[in-house]
Amino acid sequence: MDSLSQIVLGASVQGVVLGKYQGRKAYLYGTILGTLPDLDVLISYPDPISDMTYHRSFSHSLLVLTVVGIVGAWLISRYHQWRDMPLPYSTRRLALAMTLVLTTHPILDSFTVYGTQLFWPLQDPLQITPISIASVFIIDPLYTLPLLLALIVGLLKGSNLAVFKAGLLVNCQLLAVWMLLLSSSYLLLSLGLKYHAQSQAERTLAAAGIDTLRLKTMPVLPTVLMWRTVAEDDQHRLIEIRGSVLDSRFPEYRYLTQYDNAQALQASLPAQSRPYAQRLDWFSGNWIGYRVQMLPAASNASGAAEQLVVDDLRMMADNTAFFSFVLADKSNQNTQWQAITPIEAPVVTPDNQTESSRFELIKQGFKRVFDESMVDTSEGWEIVDRN
Repeated sequence: MDSLSQIVLGASVQGVVLGKYQGRKAYLYGTILGTLPDLDVLISYPDPISDMTYHRSFSHSLLVLTVVGIVGAWLISRYHQWRDMPLPYSTRRLALAMTLVLTTHPILDSFTVYGTQLFWPLQDPLQITPISIASVFIIDPLYTLPLLLALIVGLLKGSNLAVFKAGLLVNCQLLAVWMLLLSSSYLLLSLGLKYHAQSQAERTLAAAGIDTLRLKTMPVLPTVLMWRTVAEDDQHRLIEIRGSVLDSRFPEYRYLTQYDNAQALQASLPAQSRPYAQRLDWFSGNWIGYRVQMLPAASNASGAAEQLVVDDLRMMADNTAFFSFVLADKSNQNTQWQAITPIEAPVVTPDNQTESSRFELIKQGFKRVFDESMVDTSEGWEIVDRN
């Protein structure tokens, strides 16, 4: 999830466990601890595929973070004893708070589609795909706002809510408890809506007479109302299904024809490029697609005329993959692909056409949530009869 969501989650958890003793400091400490696992982004790797696939690994491991929480609490407690400043709470309570703040971060991340290695270092050698529940978007204000309220009130009021003299919100700890329950209920709602969206996608494919080998459903906007499913049929062609939970009909679908030659391209990968492709394949759960991209003459300074590109199919807007990499290239004179150190794939648009920004694509998608008639058949979208 985004950094703000992790900050408010960490602050709320620490506020629940230690707000009575630490007051405002509980929420401050929680914000710091809640962002700690994401500091792995400061580690630089030699290529963008490594940057992507090694993020959310050791720093998001439940095993590692549990040890960090317990050992960190013990060291803090020992330090206070050494300074003859005993803590007003037990080391066990401090260890519980630190461990919960640290481990809820990757657990929340696992609800997104990106993939989180909750059981590092066991996942890679055991070929366990990173956990990707894919029921919430990486930014979701409806999840974040309740916890943000708990953080703001906790920072302003410390441990007591002076405006409330009785009832459920008599102190900030109880407010944080209720906000955590509310945000967690939203996650449960997202699971139910995902199940509904996936069922609708399966009905669409059945109505269209398409037999599929597998599929994956995920939200595509900062809301749980709009869903996207990627499927592979029995001919190994890739299909995209898109729909809103507000639709009165089945979702629309289209074939992702740019990946029709994916298997042949994968087979033609140079040997030096295969470890990168295998790493990305493992990380995405085999939801990747290969395509060839022709470079305009103006960008051919390197002499390459074609690029062999691999896209992460889980995160796309329209035909643009958010994570797209060049694994090999070749010039007009070459017949074989030449391996290169992976780079982020440039977006190549047809002549005289401007590239749509991601913001524009998301805005168009948001309109689609409430208007099921927004289906561009020129882009290959088809609608099946519900009957």
